Amino acid sequence: LGVITDNIVNANTTGFKASRSEFQNILAETSGSGIQIGRGAGLAGVTNILSQGSVTHTDRPTDLAISGNGFFILKGDALGQTYTRDGSFRFDKDGWLVNLNGYRVQAYEATPTGAISGKLTDIRIPYNTIAAKPSENIQLHVNLDARAPIGAPIDLTKPEETSQFNTGIQVFDSVGNARPLTMYYNKTAENTWEFYAMTDGGNLTDGVPGEQSVVVQGTLSFDQNGRLENVSQNIVNTNFAGAVADQNIQFNFGDPTDQLGTGEKGTTQYGSKSAMFRNVQDGWASGVLTDTSIDADGMVQGVYTNGQNRMLGQLGVARFEATERLSKMGDNQFRESVLSGQPLIGKPNTNGRGIVMTKSLEQSNVDLAHEFVQMIKAQRGFQASAKGVTTANEMLDEVVNLKSR
Repeated sequence: LGVITDNIVNANTTGFKASRSEFQNILAETSGSGIQIGRGAGLAGVTNILSQGSVTHTDRPTDLAISGNGFFILKGDALGQTYTRDGSFRFDKDGWLVNLNGYRVQAYEATPTGAISGKLTDIRIPYNTIAAKPSENIQLHVNLDARAPIGAPIDLTKPEETSQFNTGIQVFDSVGNARPLTMYYNKTAENTWEFYAMTDGGNLTDGVPGEQSVVVQGTLSFDQNGRLENVSQNIVNTNFAGAVADQNIQFNFGDPTDQLGTGEKGTTQYGSKSAMFRNVQDGWASGVLTDTSIDADGMVQGVYTNGQNRMLGQLGVARFEATERLSKMGDNQFRESVLSGQPLIGKPNTNGRGIVMTKSLEQSNVDLAHEFVQMIKAQRGFQASAKGVTTANEMLDEVVNLKSR
């Protein structure tokens, strides 16, 4: 009845796992004639039922559930390493991911570059600023109109008037300031275009405000089918005003055929209007952490104000060969036992471990209807046993009365 009652009162406890009492008969008493007489039953043990509970969705990104096999790993000062299916986590005032009792969630730490290491440790969200990164490489996806006539070279004093196509892009300097560049294109020969990347001289330490200065210049060559054949560019050491370091900016126009590419994955020369479809550059401004996200593989990412995402760690998940033999510790936590075996710790969604569900909590796996049936059966069994004791007592009384007559 104690086990049944414990199951019932925890029917609404997040991550709770029901238990089951298991009984066995007591060694029979054998008479001189070899006849065995049963001596009743005794409690053989209490087994944990580790079946999956239903999952409910919440609005908190740190509410987590495991769909499938495995346990979240916790570490506390007193209990050491424990295991739980209750993913009611939160960040404390110092940025540690903890459960309601303050035990820290264990995860594989990330290196400064975002690579996941093999070291399992407390996971902490650094509420800090990531440094700016100057732009060094810019990928351009452009089409230059093959129907354009051959023109005179671009006049660098008035490039907008003397170029056949221009488009703006943005780069970042060494302190994270956004700097505008304009790309100017002009067809100088059959299947050949010159290009200039220019900025107002006021953006440069040695420039003249109001006059355009060249940052990068070069030539693009195409084959008869409009595929990029060759790229040549003259990279200039760029000194942005107010920056702490100079930088070299290089443009990636695609995969030219002279480099064994297809010539079609970046800049092309087809018979349609000149246009820039996409540009991707590798620089960014400084940024402050604004949010975190966790995916099905337990990857914890920080989202920053500059649009960057940075890997902060990956949750660890433990599984056991005999989960039903784990020892209950209270507070929805388990500890390994001799019968459960050692924890097999790894990453979610690997080697039989379940996936992580965010904004979700696993509910208790208690079946109330079943527990009430078991309670009634236990009550009936007690009543029947009590009746047997009463009957035996009445028979003994009758024997005593007969003897005294």
